[in-house]
Amino acid sequence: TITEGSTIMKFPSDDESAVFYNPVQVQNRDLSILMIALYAERRAIRRAVQLKKKELNKQKQTNKDITKEEIQNQLKSGNTNSNIINGDGITILDALAASGLRSIRYWKEIPGVKHVTINDLEAAAVERAKDNVRNNSLESMLTTTPLPTKQQQQCPMWDVIDLDPYGSAAPFLDGAVQSVENGGLLCITCTDMAALGGSHPETAYGRYGSLPIQSAKYLQELALRILLYTISISAAKYGRTIKPILSVGMNFYVRVFVEVYNDKRGVSDLCLKMGNVYQSTQCSSFITVPHGQKGGKNGNGYQSTRVNPSICPETGAQFKVGGPLWLGPLHDQSVVSVALKRLASGGGGSSSNTTTSSNEISPNMNLIATRSRLEGLLTSVSEELDNPLYYTLPGLCLVLKCTSPPMKTFKAAIVNAGYKVSGYHKEPGAIKTDAPGHVIWDIMRAWVDKNPLKKKPAEGSATFKILAMERKLTDVDFTAPKKSSWTKKGEKKITRFPQNPEKNWGPK
Repeated sequence: TITEGSTIMKFPSDDESAVFYNPVQVQNRDLSILMIALYAERRAIRRAVQLKKKELNKQKQTNKDITKEEIQNQLKSGNTNSNIINGDGITILDALAASGLRSIRYWKEIPGVKHVTINDLEAAAVERAKDNVRNNSLESMLTTTPLPTKQQQQCPMWDVIDLDPYGSAAPFLDGAVQSVENGGLLCITCTDMAALGGSHPETAYGRYGSLPIQSAKYLQELALRILLYTISISAAKYGRTIKPILSVGMNFYVRVFVEVYNDKRGVSDLCLKMGNVYQSTQCSSFITVPHGQKGGKNGNGYQSTRVNPSICPETGAQFKVGGPLWLGPLHDQSVVSVALKRLASGGGGSSSNTTTSSNEISPNMNLIATRSRLEGLLTSVSEELDNPLYYTLPGLCLVLKCTSPPMKTFKAAIVNAGYKVSGYHKEPGAIKTDAPGHVIWDIMRAWVDKNPLKKKPAEGSATFKILAMERKLTDVDFTAPKKSSWTKKGEKKITRFPQNPEKNWGPK
């Protein structure tokens, strides 16, 4: 017997059944409950806006409008119609449900859920899920039935579709982007990090139509951007676009939450959001280039992007090409902000399928076992810049064979040069910035001037070439600013990169 959140599950003790429960994924399920609950709230607000506008049109008050903020205030004050939250609740498909634990927790812990469909490819998993549904007395609320095949009737549509395979979600993406409602939410996990992480780029290309760069320092983020690219291209075939709500790397996998919209005009703009990364073969320099750009007489035509430079400006080396990848934002920071407030509030809402006392569609935070880890994760996410990919401080120092400046000192130099800088939620040594590459290397050159190398670099080496270049940024200031966004956030005492909770933590 295993208890997770509000749910008690029974598993046979034989070794074969051990694959049905993985404690590493508790954080995944906790995060999903939070993000789906916030989605249900956003959906309720959208529906309320639509209903109010219809009502005003009937009354011929077309000159009067109502905003989402006004509806949000109505929700908080308890003036909303309960049908919007409960009677018109969300439907969820747990497409690869295994034991059904995730599905049962969704029903019990997310207010405003109308129905959950439990599905799995393995017959044994479906039977196990049916047993667990019966044990929790939820037969009328959750369906455990195989989905229609291609030869059968058309699949129904769901507000939320969760894909959490052990491996790649790529085979299921085409069906998912077709089966989610307009404005619906896809929750997608991929655990095939050997492919997405660059160890087997040929496998990644076969699954995702994209090539990661082996040994690149930013592979964690590149994996997310490759997955988002594949989801976006899958949706575009059906006149749909995606909006990433949250994209994170956790433990040994990646997890993304994206909303899908019917948006043919947005599909036309996809070439501006997709692109490639060009990585120097001799140093940490990289550039990202979108596939398309606006041009023509009126500046509203689409044309191919011009690539410049064609070689690494620091070493003169050739570029390796990675991608295609998604170059747009990874997160909706407004949603991340709300998620952090809910986690910090410690709301003890109902553990059943109802709304909280404040009429917010919020889960009971007392049931979120990994709350502190999620708070650290989302705090890091809230501080991230949207600029694609990142440098790492160890990677920069490795090229120059120099001592490493303190992270705060290096970030201070970037801020003092007039640029923005942040970390990355999965990599403690990451440096995300809007500063061009030559500024980063100028700062490193200035650091080496203050802290000379112990050994003279070999002539013609990457170290020699980079240090031989004259600095464009002549005044490099390593003094930490008294007031800056990253120093203020850095003062918040929260564990952004927690240790593994137990030994041998990883895939099971």
